[in-house]
Amino acid sequence: MKKGAFLILVVFLLGVLGIGSAFAASERVVIYTAAEDERIAYLQEKLDAQFPDVEIVIQSLGTGQMLSKLQAEGRSSDCDIFYDLEVVNAEIILNADPDLFVELSDYDFSIYDASVTGYTERHHKYAVNGKTYGAFLVNTKILEEKGLDVPATYEDMLKPEYAELISMPNPKSSGTGYSYYNGMVTMMGQDEGLAYFEALNPNIKEYTTSGSAPAKAAVRGDVAIAYGLLWQCVNYANENEGLAVIVPEQGLAYDLFTMGMISGHEEKPAVKDVFTYLYNELNKPQCALFNPDIIYTDMPAAEIPNYPTGFGEITMAGMFDFEYKQDLLDQWEY
Repeated sequence: MKKGAFLILVVFLLGVLGIGSAFAASERVVIYTAAEDERIAYLQEKLDAQFPDVEIVIQSLGTGQMLSKLQAEGRSSDCDIFYDLEVVNAEIILNADPDLFVELSDYDFSIYDASVTGYTERHHKYAVNGKTYGAFLVNTKILEEKGLDVPATYEDMLKPEYAELISMPNPKSSGTGYSYYNGMVTMMGQDEGLAYFEALNPNIKEYTTSGSAPAKAAVRGDVAIAYGLLWQCVNYANENEGLAVIVPEQGLAYDLFTMGMISGHEEKPAVKDVFTYLYNELNKPQCALFNPDIIYTDMPAAEIPNYPTGFGEITMAGMFDFEYKQDLLDQWEY
């Protein structure tokens, strides 16, 4: 038998046996995200169920890492869809390349609450997929052992008895850390806000690169007080004895996160279908489960037990202003 005929026969037999499909190029969609592990697992499960014939790869990246990769890779990025890109970082990218993200004007933006659409008069290059408040998770067992009271306010965190008992994310690497930093500067004014963190620094045991790391450290008992995402803090307190969530009466700082597509990639098979499903169907129940703070006009009720309501909100300065953020970060010394 000739060699060519033999190869054709082998390929035919592999197809009959169902083996040849392993060699077929399947549709593939790559999503870059800074979302937390539990949210990634939820999204992966739902997307795989909705698109069983598509290979959906969700790549987990830190907030700063996601920014730098999208900047460096441009339109040739492996990324097709970005999800949970911090809003100021999205603006940084667009300032350098206004056409890097797909125009989303064909999507319905009337679904969004006016409090999160401060950018849409300028462009529709991304959509908000989440709003996350920051709060404190306290390991009450540690404080009891040390004979210390549970702090209740931002000012309480400055008390010398909490020396090296607190952890917070570094604002230069974490959106959660930056929202805390920006929140205090917004609420107190720049000089007093900077002085606040200078006074807080002796009480910080660790500045983490990850926004979720401090709360995990409080659960383990490595620190007594952690600044983290409100929804994560509540979940940890629900699941573990000896933990309490502190929501300061002055109000909570917050951050916004975005989703969109890389220009040109919407023409690839399945990319636009996956994004449309995320936009129209999947993101809203994801919010109810994980970050249930209002971004939609008909926001679903939180599915997290004991999730607080009625708390105040700090009116955050420079939410969409990357130059404002860079100026603040340039003044961060810790």
